[in-house]
Amino acid sequence: MTDDLEYQLEFVMANAWRLLGIQDRNPLSPTHGCFHYAYWRDKTSEFADARMQEAGAALGLLSLPCFDRWRADAEGGAEIGAVSGVGLASTEVLYEAFRAGLLNLSRQQYADGCYDEWYKGERGFAATEFTTIAYGLAAHFLKDRLRPAERELLTRTLRRAGEWLARRHDRVKANHEAAAAAALALVWEVTGESRFREAAARAMADTLSRQTGEAWFPEVGGMDLGYCSVLLDYTMLYVHVTGDQGPVAAMRRLLAFMWPNIHPDATVAAEAGLCLNPYVSRLGVGLLSPWDDGAAALIGHLRRVSPGRAGVSPYLADDLRLSRWSYLPVVTILFREVFRFADAALPDFVHSYPRGWSRFPKASVMAWHDGERHLYFAPCGGGVVRAYVGSRCLYEDLGFSLISPEGAWGSLGYDPEREVEELPGGYGMRGSLGRAAFFFPGFWSRLVLRIGCTVPLFSYWLRAGIDFYRQRRRTAVNQSAAPVAGRGGRWSLRRQVVVDPEGFSVHDVIEDAESRLESRHLLAPVMVEGRRRESLEGDFSGVRRLSVVKELAWSGSGESLRVTVTRDP
Repeated sequence: MTDDLEYQLEFVMANAWRLLGIQDRNPLSPTHGCFHYAYWRDKTSEFADARMQEAGAALGLLSLPCFDRWRADAEGGAEIGAVSGVGLASTEVLYEAFRAGLLNLSRQQYADGCYDEWYKGERGFAATEFTTIAYGLAAHFLKDRLRPAERELLTRTLRRAGEWLARRHDRVKANHEAAAAAALALVWEVTGESRFREAAARAMADTLSRQTGEAWFPEVGGMDLGYCSVLLDYTMLYVHVTGDQGPVAAMRRLLAFMWPNIHPDATVAAEAGLCLNPYVSRLGVGLLSPWDDGAAALIGHLRRVSPGRAGVSPYLADDLRLSRWSYLPVVTILFREVFRFADAALPDFVHSYPRGWSRFPKASVMAWHDGERHLYFAPCGGGVVRAYVGSRCLYEDLGFSLISPEGAWGSLGYDPEREVEELPGGYGMRGSLGRAAFFFPGFWSRLVLRIGCTVPLFSYWLRAGIDFYRQRRRTAVNQSAAPVAGRGGRWSLRRQVVVDPEGFSVHDVIEDAESRLESRHLLAPVMVEGRRRESLEGDFSGVRRLSVVKELAWSGSGESLRVTVTRDP
């Protein structure tokens, strides 16, 4: 039995040395305390990303006495997970890293209270709220262990950030508005000033007003499963800090939407969302559990089963995300005493899915469940299909890609308006192979951004223009490597997914308007029990229409996958 909450905590503790290693720890340096090593060490960035300072909050939290048994200098100290001989640094070293990180954060802060994250002069909403949350949580748990100098600096820094946030909104991404409510609530807790509590309530009311009829919240104009979890985290953090239970009903509806779309191994499909975010909440689910049996079942499931690296890779695997989010597993453990874990009276998570098909037309995602058998279909992401038996991924099908000297095309790409049809025992989808056009800003666009953002007013309007582009193209642009693919084109695709208690089939029909399909260019691999299988074999050059039927029994394996390919001249 593996406790996922402890697994994620141990992952952070085992990598705390990395966070210490990327911080400028030279007290004589003008960038002392900075975690953005591309700025302070490598000099490849002209500004410091303030969000990397959140690592300092995580290290400060790890200085708490409850983590003493993992310290390298502790008598009989415990090893961390499977990393032999690795232990936490001493309390003094970790607190000093926190102190220096806080000092550098205050130096990065603009006079009006905001920070940069993605580019110089951005004055970013996300950078301001998330750094405030991280250090506000550090204050929440460190309490009297904060020395007077750090408490005074923390209060002053958070107050300035709170004043900036209280006057603004970020309605492009709903999770940002929810996080602003949590940040302002923590500023209220640190300063005791009621104006921040009132501003937090306004931000939360604004967030809740945008919940859709299917219970999800819009992110850059679309749905994203991972950001549903992020929003759940920070909304429930707001609830916990303020005691305002008003948002609980909305969060229960949100979890009910998420529930059928969460895989049995506690992961989600990155492709089933605009921002390709596969994060699954632990903190928000745990804080919701006192009011919701489903949340109690899921957090109870995570106390017994862990997806391992698949659970941490969405937000902790690289230096950037480890710096930003490493405090989350730590505070999840620290909040654990208020969680309600499912007992024998509640159904097990894996066996509590709604039976049969659950479809959400606006989000353009659907899932089928029957006991140990689970199938997920995401037309919004290009028709991605995954099938599970228990918590084991049996089948994964990411559709088609076509790579030729003329360019690259693919069936993947976010579009919730693909045509979906209901079939006996399943659903079908019509789409096309869109040309992959990845977004990389060039010299002139970067120059305009750099010069324009020297003036706060111009910075505001430039960001508004960026957000307009993101919403129009349905892409996060600066937070994913997703292709910006257009509709239509030469190749059309129809996918039909049919399932029953014995097995399932995926029937694809791809057509070339110019009757020039090339077998050497078209790729359609599938994964069966973690092994790659080619679903297209033989030569079909020059054909107009290709039909591919993939069939697999629930009791099957890679060897039993049956593929039938039909070529129409």
